[in-house]
Amino acid sequence: DLITGIIMGISTSSLQMLPALIVLIPPAIGMRGNIFASLGSRLGTSLHTGQLSPDFKGKILKDNVNSSFILTILMSIYLGIIAAFTAHFLGMDVNIIDMILISLLAGVLSAFFMLALTIATAFFSYRRGWDPDNVTTPIITLAGDIITLPFLFLSLHLVIGMGGEAKLALFYIFIILGVISVFIPFSKLSSQYLKKILIESTPIMLIGGLLGTFSGSILGNSFEGLIGIAGILTMMPAFLEDGGAIGGILAAKFSSALHIGSLEYSLTPPKEAWKMFLSMHLIGLIVFSLIGIFAFFISKSLSVEVLPLHEMIAISLIAGEILILIVNFMAYYASVISFKHGIDPDNVTIPIITSMMDIIGTGCLILVLILFGVL
Repeated sequence: DLITGIIMGISTSSLQMLPALIVLIPPAIGMRGNIFASLGSRLGTSLHTGQLSPDFKGKILKDNVNSSFILTILMSIYLGIIAAFTAHFLGMDVNIIDMILISLLAGVLSAFFMLALTIATAFFSYRRGWDPDNVTTPIITLAGDIITLPFLFLSLHLVIGMGGEAKLALFYIFIILGVISVFIPFSKLSSQYLKKILIESTPIMLIGGLLGTFSGSILGNSFEGLIGIAGILTMMPAFLEDGGAIGGILAAKFSSALHIGSLEYSLTPPKEAWKMFLSMHLIGLIVFSLIGIFAFFISKSLSVEVLPLHEMIAISLIAGEILILIVNFMAYYASVISFKHGIDPDNVTIPIITSMMDIIGTGCLILVLILFGVL
């Protein structure tokens, strides 16, 4: 979180070079978390049920790797398009090809790191006797921020520095890959498991990307105010990441419990779920207070504009606790309802949570900033 905050703090000049990028940041980060936290959740479930062994071999692992790359290409193109249209709607200067290329380059480059980290984390934690559901999601959602943000800004500079012909050539190459990816689920070469992942994940990812872009539009609409107090931008990634991590942990644990039969569908959350809800709020008291503190001192060290320490803590803590209250129930009901309808919660629940996290988390933070008279 500290690294992510520093990246945002020192990248305000890049955002001023292309303000429309702020619309792409939340959905791009969220999508990376959606794809690879879901991958981690599926690996955790397969390890728990004995379908997969932590030896880096097997058809299940191969299908998970392939599906992650396919989803990365498809969703990166999609995010670039809707982010460009959203930025244009907000009155920002934007080139749709530039946005698509930035999204694709950042997505593909970060995917290699995210894939290796996800598999290694799931397998290592399982070998150590730890529950992958408790370990993988927080690490992956954090890594999604740390890895994606630098690649977004790197891709921005690469694309801006490209000539027109080079841009078009790269654009057409990626579009061809995207078209191929669309037809893979319908190919006879694809296994039923791969098809299931892609068919169940893609609609949720599309919705998640749209929701993430709404989050970006909130930031874009508040761009001038946020740039004026860059300390808030320093807080934003850590705030959203930790909220997503809390929701992801709950979703992964609910999914595993449903698969092994220790949790059944109930309209009212059972006692065990309420205990987990309470524990998340207690964790939030510590986590979101620390986010406010760290964001303050990072901003001071970078000599960027920041609110007083007590206001940074209060804003982060109040917005965070509101966020956790919402996320608790989202994680529970998304898990049990999808499972009841025969849909694997590992494929849909975390994407729902992390995507909603972008817009709800941003909304909570902006709301509290307004209440404090900052915006």
